[in-house]
Amino acid sequence: MGWGYQPERLQAGLYFLFYTLTASLPLLLTLLYMGLNLNSLIFYRWWAGIGGLYNGGALIIFLGLSLSLAFLVKLPIFFVHLWLPRAHVEAPVAGSMILAGVLLKLGGYGLLCVSPALLLFYKFINGYLIGLRLAGMLFVGFICLRLNDFKALVAYSSVAHMAIVIGGVLRFYVWGFNGGVVIILGHGLSSSGLFRIVNIYYERIGRRRFFINRGLLLVFPIFSLTMFLLTAANIAAPPTINLLSEIFLIGSIIGFDLFMLVLFPLGSFLGAVFSLFMFSYSQHGKLYNMVYGVNFVVFRELHVIILHITPVNFLILRTSFFVITS
Repeated sequence: MGWGYQPERLQAGLYFLFYTLTASLPLLLTLLYMGLNLNSLIFYRWWAGIGGLYNGGALIIFLGLSLSLAFLVKLPIFFVHLWLPRAHVEAPVAGSMILAGVLLKLGGYGLLCVSPALLLFYKFINGYLIGLRLAGMLFVGFICLRLNDFKALVAYSSVAHMAIVIGGVLRFYVWGFNGGVVIILGHGLSSSGLFRIVNIYYERIGRRRFFINRGLLLVFPIFSLTMFLLTAANIAAPPTINLLSEIFLIGSIIGFDLFMLVLFPLGSFLGAVFSLFMFSYSQHGKLYNMVYGVNFVVFRELHVIILHITPVNFLILRTSFFVITS
């Protein structure tokens, strides 16, 4: 609300307040309850001790919802994702980069931590959550095909990519956990870099619309190269670690149901469509006359983007850092 650009920042702050009261506050109360009953707030100790707290079905549902909902909102999963486009579009570039690179990944990390302790809960609802994840991936993909705002498109693509994490984690299969960890890391780098380069164009041209940001390849060829590399990472092209994560995740999710063999590639295809649309429509075409007086490349900006591109392309050489082998 303090650093937003548009009057809609008040609505974005209201979304944050609403989701905090309905999702994060029950998580805090449940953490206090678990700490008092199990005498520990360490997650791996819950995996053995939480079974003694299941005195009935209602308690299982309450613990499962309160421990999961805050992380599902943080990811976010479809239907509770409305805060994300508002927060990204209204935030300054530093807020968008931190939100995409760090805070969204806390939702996936939280699910990775608490899901082994909630096997009885997810046994009944993981099918619904995985189905909702696929539906959200498809719906958000179709929404992105009609967007004409740089920042909103990158923000909505985060919803589509983070939905994949849910399908990997809730399969309770080692490939799904590996894929979830890798895509959390890879998407945090590529999405944060895309927000940075979108802000670079916004600072020079003053608009984020596609029909004004056109022909930028003629003015900023080095930024076009970096945007191409980040877009390639966003669509899981080799040699990025995003490709490794999608290989893990598609192997895990197809084991859930063979019908996923149709839906998952379709969702990935839509992600490639709107990412390539964003790159080609903005970098090619007739140059808008207003960009003739802009400032040119600053080394500090190029350095920030290279620090995103380098790890997402070279971590594929040492995946043992973050992949479970047994």
